[in-house]
Amino acid sequence: MARKALLQNNAILLVTGCFLIAATSFLHQDKAPAAMTVVHKFSCLPDLDLSDTISVTEPKLEVRNGIYFLDNKKFTGVVSALYPNSRPKYFRSVMDGMMHGQYLSFHETGGQFEVRQYIRNMATGRHYGYWPDGKTLKFDYNYDQEKRQGMQKKWYKNGRPYLFAHFKDDHEDGLQQGWRENGKLFLNYVAKDGHTYGLQQSALCYTLLNQKIKGQQ
Repeated sequence: MARKALLQNNAILLVTGCFLIAATSFLHQDKAPAAMTVVHKFSCLPDLDLSDTISVTEPKLEVRNGIYFLDNKKFTGVVSALYPNSRPKYFRSVMDGMMHGQYLSFHETGGQFEVRQYIRNMATGRHYGYWPDGKTLKFDYNYDQEKRQGMQKKWYKNGRPYLFAHFKDDHEDGLQQGWRENGKLFLNYVAKDGHTYGLQQSALCYTLLNQKIKGQQ
Protein backbone atom coordinates (compact mmCIF):
# COMPACT_ATOMS: atom_id res chain seq x y z
CA MET A 1 0.00 0.00 0.00
CA ALA A 2 2.92 2.32 0.71
CA ARG A 3 4.19 1.75 -2.84
CA LYS A 4 0.74 2.57 -4.21
CA ALA A 5 0.55 5.87 -2.34
CA LEU A 6 4.08 6.82 -3.39
CA LEU A 7 3.37 6.14 -7.07
CA GLN A 8 0.11 8.08 -7.01
CA ASN A 9 1.62 11.11 -5.26
CA ASN A 10 4.53 11.26 -7.69
CA ALA A 11 2.79 10.38 -10.95
CA ILE A 12 3.23 13.80 -12.56
CA LEU A 13 6.85 14.06 -11.41
CA LEU A 14 7.65 10.60 -12.80
CA VAL A 15 6.15 11.30 -16.21
CA THR A 16 7.80 14.71 -16.56
CA GLY A 17 11.19 13.39 -15.45
CA CYS A 18 11.04 10.43 -17.82
CA PHE A 19 10.46 12.56 -20.87
CA LEU A 20 13.27 14.91 -19.85
CA ILE A 21 15.95 12.26 -19.37
CA ALA A 22 14.93 9.78 -22.08
CA ALA A 23 17.86 9.00 -24.33
CA THR A 24 17.28 9.42 -28.05
CA SER A 25 20.50 8.02 -29.56
CA PHE A 26 20.62 4.38 -30.63
CA LEU A 27 22.94 1.99 -32.44
CA HIS A 28 23.15 2.73 -36.19
CA GLN A 29 24.90 0.33 -38.55
CA ASP A 30 24.85 0.11 -42.32
CA LYS A 31 25.80 -3.57 -42.50
CA ALA A 32 24.05 -6.58 -41.03
CA PRO A 33 25.54 -7.10 -37.54
CA ALA A 34 25.16 -9.90 -35.05
CA ALA A 35 21.88 -9.99 -33.09
CA MET A 36 22.97 -7.53 -30.41
CA THR A 37 21.58 -4.14 -29.44
CA VAL A 38 21.97 -1.29 -26.98
CA VAL A 39 20.20 -1.74 -23.64
CA HIS A 40 17.97 1.24 -22.93
CA LYS A 41 15.99 1.80 -19.72
CA PHE A 42 14.03 4.70 -18.32
CA SER A 43 15.52 4.83 -14.83
CA CYS A 44 12.59 6.80 -13.39
CA LEU A 45 9.96 4.21 -14.30
CA PRO A 46 8.84 2.00 -11.40
CA ASP A 47 10.27 -1.50 -11.34
CA LEU A 48 7.88 -4.41 -11.59
CA ASP A 49 6.83 -5.20 -8.00
CA LEU A 50 5.13 -8.59 -7.95
CA SER A 51 4.06 -8.19 -4.31
CA ASP A 52 1.01 -6.22 -5.46
CA THR A 53 -0.26 -8.53 -8.23
CA ILE A 54 -3.81 -9.31 -9.32
CA SER A 55 -4.97 -11.84 -11.92
CA VAL A 56 -6.57 -10.57 -15.10
CA THR A 57 -9.38 -13.05 -14.36
CA GLU A 58 -10.31 -11.30 -11.09
CA PRO A 59 -14.08 -10.61 -11.39
CA LYS A 60 -13.78 -7.16 -9.79
CA LEU A 61 -11.09 -6.09 -12.29
CA GLU A 62 -12.32 -4.49 -15.50
CA VAL A 63 -10.95 -2.39 -18.34
CA ARG A 64 -12.86 0.64 -19.60
CA ASN A 65 -11.46 2.54 -22.57
CA GLY A 66 -7.98 1.24 -21.82
CA ILE A 67 -8.16 2.05 -18.08
CA TYR A 68 -8.00 -0.66 -15.40
CA PHE A 69 -10.50 -0.46 -12.54
CA LEU A 70 -10.73 -2.60 -9.40
CA ASP A 71 -13.94 -2.21 -7.40
CA ASN A 72 -14.72 0.82 -9.60
CA LYS A 73 -11.46 2.52 -8.57
CA LYS A 74 -8.46 3.06 -10.83
CA PHE A 75 -6.06 0.21 -10.17
CA THR A 76 -2.37 0.56 -9.25
CA GLY A 77 -0.27 -2.60 -9.14
CA VAL A 78 0.56 -5.50 -11.47
CA VAL A 79 -1.92 -7.37 -13.67
CA SER A 80 -0.89 -10.95 -14.44
CA ALA A 81 -2.11 -13.79 -16.65
CA LEU A 82 -1.34 -17.51 -16.88
CA TYR A 83 -1.37 -20.07 -19.67
CA PRO A 84 -3.56 -23.18 -19.30
CA ASN A 85 -0.42 -25.02 -18.15
CA SER A 86 -0.16 -22.49 -15.26
CA ARG A 87 3.02 -20.91 -16.60
CA PRO A 88 3.17 -17.09 -16.60
CA LYS A 89 1.82 -15.43 -19.74
CA TYR A 90 2.49 -11.79 -18.83
CA PHE A 91 2.98 -9.25 -16.04
CA ARG A 92 1.73 -5.71 -16.71
CA SER A 93 2.64 -2.76 -14.47
CA VAL A 94 -0.31 -0.38 -13.97
CA MET A 95 -0.54 3.00 -12.26
CA ASP A 96 -3.75 4.98 -11.83
CA GLY A 97 -5.43 2.55 -14.23
CA MET A 98 -2.91 3.00 -17.04
CA MET A 99 0.00 0.88 -18.20
CA HIS A 100 3.02 2.52 -16.59
CA GLY A 101 6.38 0.84 -16.23
CA GLN A 102 7.35 -2.63 -17.41
CA TYR A 103 5.38 -5.19 -19.39
CA LEU A 104 6.88 -8.68 -19.46
CA SER A 105 5.47 -11.59 -21.46
CA PHE A 106 6.52 -15.21 -21.96
CA HIS A 107 6.09 -18.00 -24.47
CA GLU A 108 3.94 -20.89 -23.34
CA THR A 109 7.07 -23.04 -23.23
CA GLY A 110 8.46 -20.71 -20.55
CA GLY A 111 10.97 -18.63 -22.49
CA GLN A 112 10.97 -14.83 -22.44
CA PHE A 113 8.87 -13.28 -25.21
CA GLU A 114 8.51 -9.48 -24.81
CA VAL A 115 9.97 -6.72 -22.68
CA ARG A 116 8.16 -3.42 -23.12
CA GLN A 117 7.90 -0.06 -21.34
CA TYR A 118 4.98 2.34 -21.03
CA ILE A 119 4.33 5.78 -19.62
CA ARG A 120 0.65 6.40 -18.93
CA ASN A 121 -0.51 3.97 -21.64
CA MET A 122 2.02 5.20 -24.21
CA ALA A 123 4.73 2.94 -25.63
CA THR A 124 8.03 4.48 -24.62
CA GLY A 125 11.70 3.53 -24.84
CA ARG A 126 13.00 0.15 -25.86
CA HIS A 127 10.56 -2.68 -26.75
CA TYR A 128 12.13 -6.01 -27.65
CA GLY A 129 11.15 -9.64 -27.97
CA TYR A 130 12.51 -13.13 -28.53
CA TRP A 131 11.68 -16.16 -30.63
CA PRO A 132 10.27 -19.17 -28.70
CA ASP A 133 13.73 -20.27 -27.59
CA GLY A 134 13.73 -17.20 -25.32
CA LYS A 135 17.28 -16.28 -26.42
CA THR A 136 17.22 -15.27 -30.08
CA LEU A 137 16.03 -11.70 -30.62
CA LYS A 138 12.97 -11.37 -32.88
CA PHE A 139 12.54 -7.59 -32.79
CA ASP A 140 14.00 -4.52 -31.09
CA TYR A 141 12.06 -1.26 -31.41
CA ASN A 142 12.29 2.21 -29.90
CA TYR A 143 9.34 4.47 -29.13
CA ASP A 144 8.72 7.98 -27.90
CA GLN A 145 5.11 8.60 -26.86
CA GLU A 146 3.76 5.87 -29.18
CA LYS A 147 5.90 7.04 -32.12
CA ARG A 148 8.67 4.94 -33.62
CA GLN A 149 12.00 6.68 -33.25
CA GLY A 150 15.50 5.70 -34.34
CA MET A 151 16.54 2.20 -35.36
CA GLN A 152 13.85 -0.50 -35.59
CA LYS A 153 15.19 -4.05 -35.99
CA LYS A 154 13.88 -7.52 -36.82
CA TRP A 155 15.65 -10.88 -37.03
CA TYR A 156 14.86 -14.29 -38.50
CA LYS A 157 14.41 -17.26 -36.21
CA ASN A 158 17.94 -18.39 -37.06
CA GLY A 159 19.32 -15.12 -35.68
CA ARG A 160 20.14 -13.52 -39.02
CA PRO A 161 18.95 -9.92 -39.55
CA TYR A 162 15.71 -9.43 -41.48
CA LEU A 163 15.05 -5.69 -41.33
CA PHE A 164 16.89 -2.63 -40.00
CA ALA A 165 14.89 0.55 -40.50
CA HIS A 166 15.30 4.14 -39.33
CA PHE A 167 12.30 6.18 -38.20
CA LYS A 168 11.61 9.73 -37.08
CA ASP A 169 8.27 10.70 -35.57
CA ASP A 170 6.78 7.37 -36.75
CA HIS A 171 7.86 7.87 -40.39
CA GLU A 172 10.68 6.24 -42.33
CA ASP A 173 13.70 8.53 -42.24
CA GLY A 174 17.13 7.47 -43.39
CA LEU A 175 18.59 4.13 -44.41
CA GLN A 176 16.20 1.15 -44.67
CA GLN A 177 17.69 -2.32 -45.20
CA GLY A 178 16.24 -5.81 -45.43
CA TRP A 179 17.92 -9.20 -45.94
CA ARG A 180 16.82 -12.56 -47.24
CA GLU A 181 17.44 -15.56 -45.02
CA ASN A 182 20.49 -16.32 -47.16
CA GLY A 183 21.96 -12.97 -46.08
CA LYS A 184 21.50 -11.08 -49.37
CA LEU A 185 19.91 -7.63 -49.45
CA PHE A 186 16.41 -7.30 -50.86
CA LEU A 187 15.82 -3.80 -49.49
CA ASN A 188 18.42 -1.05 -49.47
CA TYR A 189 17.07 2.46 -49.80
CA VAL A 190 17.01 5.86 -48.16
CA ALA A 191 13.77 7.56 -47.12
CA LYS A 192 13.69 11.34 -46.89
CA ASP A 193 10.77 13.78 -46.78
CA GLY A 194 8.30 11.16 -48.00
CA HIS A 195 10.49 10.03 -50.92
CA THR A 196 12.55 6.85 -51.26
CA TYR A 197 15.78 6.31 -53.19
CA GLY A 198 17.35 2.90 -53.83
CA LEU A 199 16.61 -0.83 -53.99
CA GLN A 200 13.04 -1.86 -53.16
CA GLN A 201 12.24 -5.44 -54.19
CA SER A 202 9.62 -6.41 -51.64
CA ALA A 203 7.10 -4.98 -49.18
CA LEU A 204 8.37 -4.81 -45.59
CA CYS A 205 5.68 -7.22 -44.35
CA TYR A 206 7.24 -10.12 -46.28
CA THR A 207 10.48 -12.03 -46.20
CA LEU A 208 12.21 -13.78 -49.08
CA LEU A 209 13.70 -17.25 -48.91
CA ASN A 210 15.52 -18.38 -52.07
CA GLN A 211 13.79 -15.63 -54.08
CA LYS A 212 10.29 -16.81 -52.97
CA ILE A 213 8.02 -14.55 -50.96
CA LYS A 214 6.61 -15.95 -47.73
CA GLY A 215 4.69 -14.37 -44.88
CA GLN A 216 6.68 -13.13 -41.89
CA GLN A 217 5.69 -14.81 -38.60
